[in-house]
Amino acid sequence: MPTPDQQRVAMLLTTADHNMEAAETLVNAAPHLYESIGFHCQQAVEKYVKGVLIVSGLPVQFIHNLITLMGPLQRAGTVQFTQQDFADATTLNEFAVELRYETDDAPSYTSADLLAMADRFRTKLRPLAQAFLI
Repeated sequence: MPTPDQQRVAMLLTTADHNMEAAETLVNAAPHLYESIGFHCQQAVEKYVKGVLIVSGLPVQFIHNLITLMGPLQRAGTVQFTQQDFADATTLNEFAVELRYETDDAPSYTSADLLAMADRFRTKLRPLAQAFLI
């Protein structure tokens, strides 16, 4: 019987995977919708980070800021985030709240770039959370 924490992590992973699937679908079908793609990518990363926080026994704040959420994992030595990870998190943070609506501003990245950022986090974090469920 899974523990409540295992159930929570399983739900976070499933939902994060769905966010990634939505982002991948949009990149392939409508790459011009980068705000929507960025939103799904940010949401997926947020859920992967929160899953690893739970696995690590660290507090999970009810916030969307990826940098703030990543901090305890970095300080505890659970995950070693690179400068690129922090740069990617900063970019994805823009989609948590600020850029939920379509704009006319041309971004400095493509929709595929956003998906690649989220995929790097998935590769780094998902296995750590998944191992907790076995």
